Amino acid sequence: MPNIEVNGTTLYYETHGSGVPIVFIHGHLSSHHMFEPQVEYFSKRAKVIVLDLRGYGNSGKLNVEVEEIVKTQCEDLNELMDKLDIPKVTLVGCSSGSLLVQKFAASYPDRVNALVLVDSYFYGPCGPFGTKSSLWKILEACSWLSYYLPAEFFLRSLRVTYHRWIPAYSILRNELFHKRPTESIKQRMALLKVHTDPGSTRLKMPILCVAGRQSEWFVNQMNKAVEWFSCAQKAVIEDAIYPSHLCQPIEFNRILLNFLIDQRIYRMEQPSG
Repeated sequence: MPNIEVNGTTLYYETHGSGVPIVFIHGHLSSHHMFEPQVEYFSKRAKVIVLDLRGYGNSGKLNVEVEEIVKTQCEDLNELMDKLDIPKVTLVGCSSGSLLVQKFAASYPDRVNALVLVDSYFYGPCGPFGTKSSLWKILEACSWLSYYLPAEFFLRSLRVTYHRWIPAYSILRNELFHKRPTESIKQRMALLKVHTDPGSTRLKMPILCVAGRQSEWFVNQMNKAVEWFSCAQKAVIEDAIYPSHLCQPIEFNRILLNFLIDQRIYRMEQPSG
């Protein structure tokens, strides 16, 4: 699949299948590979688009100011849709990718059929850290040094954490070996500046919030999101941690497909492969 020039950079993207378009947006320290089980499943039922955001994977560098990164990534996606002649999509975002799809939907509401927020989290009033103390800022800065550690340094803890979810382990392990430390730090700095304002309740498209039962913090964040968005519903995946769509891909795919059917975005008579 090609790299395409958009908005002053290059984006790596893949398209699979045909029908109603679904765009999957990966989280921090990841890439389009984060949705491999979803690509395999939904490409038989829909037009699936996955991409590497600028600064990740095979896409171009974060060549904008930190404060402009998330806004620019939304502009990248908008231009990519134009070039692929896709007027309107369902957006599925995982973790920090869910922040981006919310920002995109707020900026381009006419281009979004529905949002799916997977293992989402929020800054601002419902953020994970609240008021950032000097100590927290120091700890955060120190954590950035870990981005430069070799992937092998993290393998044991990753293997222990995901020993019950081998597909998730395999994909996350591969992502570790393809990280881009400097770009990742810039992206992390950008994410820390993102505020999901309760005013986001102006989003009127259907919203599905998903989290794994064993990630209590993500479940709490999901519950807050459902309170915020007037058109939101939630789904909890049993026996799953982050990323829940990789820990239990069959269950996640079922939940997403049923959501698309319920919202009349997908019709069963469409080709099912």
